[in-house]
Amino acid sequence: MSQRNIILTAKNDKRVEFYDGASHARLAALDMPSCVHELVLAPDAAVAYGSVFGGGVFGKNKDPDHRLVVIDLAARAIDGFIDTGACLAPHGMMFGKDGLLWVTAELNNALLGVDVKARRVVHTIDIGGAAHWVVAHPDGRRLYASCKQTPNVAVVDLATHRVSGQITIPNRCEGMAMASDGEYLYVASHAEPEVNVIDTRSDRLVKSLRFEGAGASLPQLRRARLSPDRRWLLLSSSKDRTVAVFRLPSLEQTALIAVGRAPMGFAFPQAPDRALLCNHDDGVVSVLDLAGGTIESSFATGNGCEYADYYAATH
Repeated sequence: MSQRNIILTAKNDKRVEFYDGASHARLAALDMPSCVHELVLAPDAAVAYGSVFGGGVFGKNKDPDHRLVVIDLAARAIDGFIDTGACLAPHGMMFGKDGLLWVTAELNNALLGVDVKARRVVHTIDIGGAAHWVVAHPDGRRLYASCKQTPNVAVVDLATHRVSGQITIPNRCEGMAMASDGEYLYVASHAEPEVNVIDTRSDRLVKSLRFEGAGASLPQLRRARLSPDRRWLLLSSSKDRTVAVFRLPSLEQTALIAVGRAPMGFAFPQAPDRALLCNHDDGVVSVLDLAGGTIESSFATGNGCEYADYYAATH
């Protein structure tokens, strides 16, 4: 099993940090020009891209930035920036089969297609709302973008680079995760502790499941991630301080794990049935035992850890 290390955002410290994937010892910290919220690894895993969101949070960004930072993983160094121009507050990111990096731009109601080799924006798509998250369908023909201030998930046709439809989520939409075969899209609700199941053959909502054991209805940030083996669907709720664990394909909830303050992003080690969770307001990453529904261990990070991922270490 090859050694992997961890890269994560410590946005309140305006840093990106690197950790040993086995011992969780901090290896390095890289200063950023402003708050970086999300990261995505390039397909060759040699470079990571970070969305330089700027100051504030979603819907309250009074000092928005307009850049993506390029990070050389082997050197743990900044390798330049990609300017998104007039498109402000870049946030969610995902590579498509077309090779483009797709990025949401909150303050422009836009989805940006970025040519990372040329380091420029080549498509700007108006999706009709303040986009937060984006996922790609494995067929390479569609993208889905959630607009949390509305009940809509926009469906983007990559052949025309236009919105081809809207999927209504009754309690407003948050984080999303796509099944590996593309049959279902899982969308977390913003105003209720629930996950919504979209059948992508018809792009229709077919089921909504409330988290068992969840408290009262409370609008909050919720993220959704699938484990690499597609056996687990995880949903973090920032104000409830919980992670709901669902087993796939049955979509049976097996746990509601009480975690730290403002749980956000996930990452997955090579060990089975394990996940990392960023507790944003604690500056702590928890190692979750998904099968047992418990916290196995934890380690401290910089302030505002929001997103984490594993990458192949080089020696």
